[in-house]
Amino acid sequence: MQFPQSADAVVATLLDLFRNQGNHTGCELLENATARIEETDYDQWEGGQYLFTLFLDLPMKVFARIESEVPKMEKLIAGKVEKVLPASGNTRLRYVAIKPVMEEPAKTVPPKIAPVDAERLWKPGMLRLFLSHVSAEKARVSKLKSQLLKWAVDSFVAHEDIEPNQEWQKEIELALRSMDALVALLTPTFHESKWTDQEVGFALGNGTLVMPVRLGLDPYGFIGKQQGLSGQMDESETLASGIVDLLLKHRSTAVKTREALIFGFEKAESFNASIAISKKLEGMKHISTDQLRRMEAACEDNAIVKKSWNVPERVQRIVNHFKPPEPDGSAF
Repeated sequence: MQFPQSADAVVATLLDLFRNQGNHTGCELLENATARIEETDYDQWEGGQYLFTLFLDLPMKVFARIESEVPKMEKLIAGKVEKVLPASGNTRLRYVAIKPVMEEPAKTVPPKIAPVDAERLWKPGMLRLFLSHVSAEKARVSKLKSQLLKWAVDSFVAHEDIEPNQEWQKEIELALRSMDALVALLTPTFHESKWTDQEVGFALGNGTLVMPVRLGLDPYGFIGKQQGLSGQMDESETLASGIVDLLLKHRSTAVKTREALIFGFEKAESFNASIAISKKLEGMKHISTDQLRRMEAACEDNAIVKKSWNVPERVQRIVNHFKPPEPDGSAF
């Protein structure tokens, strides 16, 4: 027997509910969980019902942080499921099980990346974004890279040479293996390069997010089903902002991008960066309690943030928006 709704649809419904209720722990749990629904029991009453369990597998890092709250969260989520997904026919989603992911060593694994090598390529605390492009666009891509830094997104700009030498090829491979996402800058001659399609294929093969940007060429091949972000290479600030918005929306990069923005806000070295990041954060649907605390601290500890026009006030609005409602004191 198969449950009528997919696990992803159930999680998306619950996540929307928790966001509107300001349940930050629930949001963090659901954002990081790998979900599946399995039939686990059968009840013979009322003509017979197939009972299902929603399994939420969490990375050990997240599970360890909320371990003490797991029984409470299992009960809470099960109760929410009963309300938003009532029994349908003879199927019922009755149980919730939150478990850590047990890491198993793969039989065949790619060469490990030494932290020191990755750190040499990327700025600490920032999202790692590989910009795949043709060498003719090197100058304009460099401007895009500078704009992305404003939002704490560090970009690897490949193809500094028209024909990369052997050492440069190793650098490109290291960047591909340590990136968080890849942006394919689809200018008209993108497909003619010897390298760009290989870079996209490398990312797809590793399950890394590939974001096509339509700059005179539509997505093709394995990324052809994606509509792609439209933009202009000469409008680097607008293009960079659009890329950051997509990174914040995609499930595989949303958490890392939000954390990078918080880090960038704490370390902001210009009024422009402080203002730009605070505006992105104002549109967030979820910010953890710890991140809110760090934003408030940045308004006191970072002189640039403190003096940025309207930024401390904006941060206070964000904090107030996510602040849990006060108990009404009603007697039960």
